[in-house]
Amino acid sequence: MVSHEEVQAALSARIDGEKAELDDAIVDAHVSGCAECRAFLDRSLALSQSLGGDSAMAPPQDLSAAILAGVDNEWRRFARRRELGMGVGRLLLGVMAVVWVLWAVRLILSGGEEPVVASAASVRFGVALALGFTAWRPQQIPGVVLIVGTMFTFTVGFAVRDFVLGTGAFELAGVLIPLLSLVALVWTWVADRGGAWRRAWQMLDARPY
Repeated sequence: MVSHEEVQAALSARIDGEKAELDDAIVDAHVSGCAECRAFLDRSLALSQSLGGDSAMAPPQDLSAAILAGVDNEWRRFARRRELGMGVGRLLLGVMAVVWVLWAVRLILSGGEEPVVASAASVRFGVALALGFTAWRPQQIPGVVLIVGTMFTFTVGFAVRDFVLGTGAFELAGVLIPLLSLVALVWTWVADRGGAWRRAWQMLDARPY
């Protein structure tokens, strides 16, 4: 003898279009003599018809267009932000390259042809060339960041030493120009690589549940 639960499970499977564990003849024979299972069948049929007839609850046939539209919009926003950030960064790098050239020329004009002056001016011309190159090829920024960062650190250290000991005049440009160059380099680097860092962080933060 079959139970009410088995018959009702078979009825649910039949309504859903699935294969039932019980034969239809057994199920129909039980329903014809069982008021509880017949009421269950009536309720299930009414619920199925109400859900099937409600177009608002019907899932869309194709979600690919909506998904691709959302991805495309997100990509466009990211591309615009990256393009703007890269444009600002490259402009800053170009400006700082010109500043380093002018700084080197000023040193030559004020210091003559002494070896120390010529050496310092050569370094400044080299930094200007490196900044201009990174404005063209941002992929080379990490190496230039190390150079400019080291120069900035030494410059600040010597400036603090001279200030404490009173052995020399403090030159603001000697600290400010390397600092602004470092900021321009880091800005452009983040604008160029920020998307990759964000994707890597999202992968690390992803949860499988």
